[in-house]
Amino acid sequence: MRLTLHKKKIAALLLFLGMAACAWLLLTSSSEDQPAIWPLPSLPIETRHPSGFLLPRGTPLQLRLSAYSNNLRQPIFNAERFHGRPELVVVVQVRGGPGTGARLKLLAESLQTAGPGATGRLLLVLSMEKPCAEAVEAMNAIDFCRVMPIYFPYSASFYPDEFPGSDPADCPRDLPKETAKLKGCTNAEYPDTHGHYREAAFTQEKHHWWWKLHFTWQTLREVVGYSGYTLFLEEGSYLLPDWLHVLRLMQKQCKEEGCHLLSLGGTSSLDSLPDPQQLEMSGFVAPKHRSALAISREVYYQLMGCLAEFCTYDDYNWDWSLQHVSATCLSHPLKVLSAHLPRVLNLPSQPNERGMCARVGPCSNMDAASQALREKVRELSGRLFPKTMAVNTRQQDVRNPPPMKNGGWGDIRDHALCQSYARL
Repeated sequence: MRLTLHKKKIAALLLFLGMAACAWLLLTSSSEDQPAIWPLPSLPIETRHPSGFLLPRGTPLQLRLSAYSNNLRQPIFNAERFHGRPELVVVVQVRGGPGTGARLKLLAESLQTAGPGATGRLLLVLSMEKPCAEAVEAMNAIDFCRVMPIYFPYSASFYPDEFPGSDPADCPRDLPKETAKLKGCTNAEYPDTHGHYREAAFTQEKHHWWWKLHFTWQTLREVVGYSGYTLFLEEGSYLLPDWLHVLRLMQKQCKEEGCHLLSLGGTSSLDSLPDPQQLEMSGFVAPKHRSALAISREVYYQLMGCLAEFCTYDDYNWDWSLQHVSATCLSHPLKVLSAHLPRVLNLPSQPNERGMCARVGPCSNMDAASQALREKVRELSGRLFPKTMAVNTRQQDVRNPPPMKNGGWGDIRDHALCQSYARL
């Protein structure tokens, strides 16, 4: 019953959002250069970019309205400078919050090394979990490609006191099931494999990753008719200067080898000095292949055939869930072509004593972080831009299921919401 009510509430909200967005579009479409004279009262306007982008402000409902309206409009920064269809799409999953601006500036610095001839045909999509002024500042500083900000509309930041955020009526994580049933908390019947109840902060990443996969291939107008790969990155990534050169070589090799996915994350550590010309063909392995993963439209459609398997698998990590799908659902397990030498550096998990950028949290010393990353690139400079690349390691098609379920994904509301993205 609660799940039915939840679906009705979502449907009513979507109808209201659609009506509000249509009204807003009518009001703002009369002039390309002038803002609307009568903006919707429920959409407080604090920042309006020439592209039409608005930084959402206000109550949770107002934030949701702004997020949906933004995703309908799909504003593009630098559209007046760069024209034509994209030749490469890069989608970055952005958490938002302190330090996000610095991390995006570092990522932009690395993307730009591909050169103006390449980046001018690049569409950079930033998929954000929450409004973030730092992120907007970083976007405004990018002048070498088109940038499209979108919002993950089911983020906990938009639902702070209700599902898919943390509902006060939900069961505490470690409450025993029998006690939870006596207490009558909302999800008492649905602990995970390890007996724990959902934590909204941990369900975010899998929800966001799966939603943006759908939104990219099904909803982005700039991607309609696009037949290339989309490169999926995470906040905290820093690409090596030959990332695009290597990606193109790998695409050609993939056609010859019949692979499904490309990974710039590498199969060896930089310290081991792997051969920069060597590639590996293997089954998808979550921790090894998740960084800088390139996916084609064809593979996306194959994954959609395993919608239920991905969305009901009791693991809050999208990569382990994808490995489960590869091992149990697809007619053939996913084959990944990856470079031995990683072409993406990941910021450390925690800031060090010098306050440099990490993958999460504030970044008080971005200059030092940039300098350290550039120094690492200089150390590798003589080993980059190989003329050719070849597969030297091959694994037969192996169905390698995850060794265990990490849990955190036992709630049927998460299962239903996850599967609903294919219909939105």
